[in-house]
Amino acid sequence: MKTLARYLEIIVDPTFDDFHSNRGSVLHAYLACVAIFHAVDRAAEESGRRPAVVRQVWCKEALEFKLVDILAHHFKHVQSSDEKIPASRPGLPIGLALGFDESGEAMDLRNLYYVIRDAVRFVHRKAGTFHPRLP
Repeated sequence: MKTLARYLEIIVDPTFDDFHSNRGSVLHAYLACVAIFHAVDRAAEESGRRPAVVRQVWCKEALEFKLVDILAHHFKHVQSSDEKIPASRPGLPIGLALGFDESGEAMDLRNLYYVIRDAVRFVHRKAGTFHPRLP
């Protein structure tokens, strides 16, 4: 499972399919984000680049991947580095824009489904493959 294509087939696609079947599940959303985010490790292995470099490139190339990156880190660390807005700078916390409520206890997943779906498409394009059930 060292190649990106194989990782997508074995890990990302089934994890996304689980989220697709359970669109209201924060657990399934989190697992899908983490699985997609860690595709950078396989891409880095194949390309000989560091995962941090692949992550930076992919985040610039695809907003959907950047949002999945933010969410994977938000779920794990309570707040991603992208959400830390200095008090001196105006801004909307990305967690609110992605569906978290003010308390961080509830989440609206309707729009997040499409972000995750498009991130799956993006990583498949990077691998030169496609998800068998996504157009």
